Amino acid sequence: MTDLQQHAAERAGRRLGLGLLGALVVLVATVPLGILVRRGNPALVQTDTRWSDAAERVTAGSDLLRGVARTVTVLGEPVLLTVASLLLAVWLYRRGAPRLALYVVVARVGAILLAAGLKQAVDRARPVFDEPIATALGASFPSGHALGSAAFYATLAVLLQPYVRRHGLLLTGALVVSVLVALSRVLLGVHYPSDVTAGLFIGLGWAALCTAVFAAWRAEEGRPVDVAEEGLGTL
Repeated sequence: MTDLQQHAAERAGRRLGLGLLGALVVLVATVPLGILVRRGNPALVQTDTRWSDAAERVTAGSDLLRGVARTVTVLGEPVLLTVASLLLAVWLYRRGAPRLALYVVVARVGAILLAAGLKQAVDRARPVFDEPIATALGASFPSGHALGSAAFYATLAVLLQPYVRRHGLLLTGALVVSVLVALSRVLLGVHYPSDVTAGLFIGLGWAALCTAVFAAWRAEEGRPVDVAEEGLGTL
């Protein structure tokens, strides 16, 4: 291994450590929140209910806002994200990038499993209104739309980095789209604020962990890459 490869491998190793640290931070941030939700913490319930009621009133009084919320929320639709991930993975595989294809599949499948597992573990009921704007099935915590959006769009931003000069704009765009999807779920009255907050943190943490692990894998194969500068390239 050349000095350049050794240096890049060390960077990938540090990045893996940062990814694991990020996952730990997300775990520390979201597990207590899940416990509070599960136990029905009065302060959290009161705050969630107050903001959810306010969002429902605002949305119910504006046809434009309802239309925008319904449109934006489609960007986080689980079926759409799954189909998009599969199509992207197939395209990458056919282009000769099987590792990138696997990266996309792992990120999406992991997001699905995390959302389903946590929903079952916490088992929180969704907000209830006399005249609901929208309805949704399943438990409320965490928001699958928010979690899936954060993981998918962050992953997509990493994939596109080699083709865009201003990488910060990609990551910012991914975050903006994910936050808008999360807000749409609260505005439509199908999630509490803490549901979407947890979803965003978990989704971003999962995407960061997947990126760090795949970057380290590339380094171990003798093909290191600086993810922060090049994305995953031909991983």
